[in-house]
Amino acid sequence: MTILFASDLDRTLIYSKNSRGTEVEEQDLTAVEWVDEKPTAFMTKKEMEYFHKLSPEITFVPVTTRTASQYNRITGIFKPSEKPTYAIVSNGAVILENGKPLTEWSDKVKKQLQIDCTTIEHVMPQLEAYVKKEFVLRVLHAESWFVYMIIDEKIFSVEELENLSQIFHEQGFTLSHQGRKLYIMPNCINKSTALQFVKERIQAKTVIAAGDSMLDYDMVMSADQGYIPSHGEAVKQRELLPPHIFVTNNSGVLAGEEILKKVCEYLL
Repeated sequence: MTILFASDLDRTLIYSKNSRGTEVEEQDLTAVEWVDEKPTAFMTKKEMEYFHKLSPEITFVPVTTRTASQYNRITGIFKPSEKPTYAIVSNGAVILENGKPLTEWSDKVKKQLQIDCTTIEHVMPQLEAYVKKEFVLRVLHAESWFVYMIIDEKIFSVEELENLSQIFHEQGFTLSHQGRKLYIMPNCINKSTALQFVKERIQAKTVIAAGDSMLDYDMVMSADQGYIPSHGEAVKQRELLPPHIFVTNNSGVLAGEEILKKVCEYLL
């Protein structure tokens, strides 16, 4: 029996200094990502132990909004011989198989973006009215797939988020606010659909999924067993969750540790 464990990375399994919380001592952490030789993302040492204790029956598939190059910076989790065969990056626009993009999948996504009129070329003119607003610090592209904004959280209001969400929802986008980033994601680029493709490709019978944001929500809901960190955006906007969804008791990096402990216990 093949069990597929699909998990978001940032703010689910790995954490920056700003998102990891204050309940953990520095000596209990281990770095998993470095930028310019400086550690930028962490797990607890106990969490790392749980990760390497996952049953051989469980196939781990990272599912992230990071681009492939950003994903490849995370070198502290996997032993060289144990890097996952599959990884879903760019929020589902790209599926890596042994480190290389599956063109059959990405070509399908590109075609759907054109049909839905949700390409970067379509969305940028609609953003012109917002990029000059005080809360927008920068507007960035994730390769050729989607747009996200770096915002000033101190002056970005709930009302602004609700207004933007309504406007772009009507045009085929999902908005997700994650810390300093505001993603404007075409609906055809999603983790759930990409994960279904991988599930069928490896003929998995059971899916376990974990994620914190609204970009993870459908993926977690459609799994046989789902986990959401208690600090997650997906929890805050959904009061009634089905029985197969577990919300962690802990927040920050300890939530990641709790999730991996639960996954380790799944077959016991």
